[in-house]
Amino acid sequence: MTGSAVGQKVYLEGIELYYEHIKICTDNFTIVFESGYGWDLNNWNSIKSDVSKFANVFLYDRDGIGRSEKSSQPKHSMQIINNLRNLLNKADVKPPYLLVGHSFGGVNVRLFANKYPEEVAGVILLESVHEDQNKKMVPLFTEKVQEDYLGQFSVEATLSEFEESLEQVRGTKLGEIPLLVITGGTQSHHTNQSMAQWMMFQKELANLSTTSNHLVIKEAGHAVHIDEPQLVINAIKEMKSKL
Repeated sequence: MTGSAVGQKVYLEGIELYYEHIKICTDNFTIVFESGYGWDLNNWNSIKSDVSKFANVFLYDRDGIGRSEKSSQPKHSMQIINNLRNLLNKADVKPPYLLVGHSFGGVNVRLFANKYPEEVAGVILLESVHEDQNKKMVPLFTEKVQEDYLGQFSVEATLSEFEESLEQVRGTKLGEIPLLVITGGTQSHHTNQSMAQWMMFQKELANLSTTSNHLVIKEAGHAVHIDEPQLVINAIKEMKSKL
């Protein structure tokens, strides 16, 4: 099949957001990518082309990122998923969706799937943020890594908005929605203690659904889809085939 890629900006609720929609399949099923904190949709270049060979793909830049405008709206997850759902509707991208969230994007797709389960066919969490990480994991970092981590919250959400997002997703479950958690096993910024805590968080995330799998990619770091793109592409393809 030949696909058509549409990239454009649309206005909704006082903000201009940029998206790309690559439609190659005749079915309505679409894989929706949600980037990590401060990353634009180029975050997905390592896997976008290959994934779009077997699925319809939707990527976008959040408020204040990449080619999207920056608005005065809050930058927490509840506002983010409201923007995303409105954007999908405006772009006429109908459910069901397979949501793929990296890092902070994992919080957003969890919240979306919890709030709109009837629109979500499955969820893939790539090195997803966990709601307790600032309380339980960050104190286990070295002082330098703590400073770097806490100092990063100036690109998009503030630290307080980020922590508000963690509270918004706290306690949310995914029921029977198929879930795949993918974790990178090699992360040099961690101490042994913080890495052990991170792995515990990842296992907890895998328990959010009654239909879940947890894949650890040993040679990958936090940007697991960039470090080991083919393994992530294969995992997405396999999950799509089962939905």
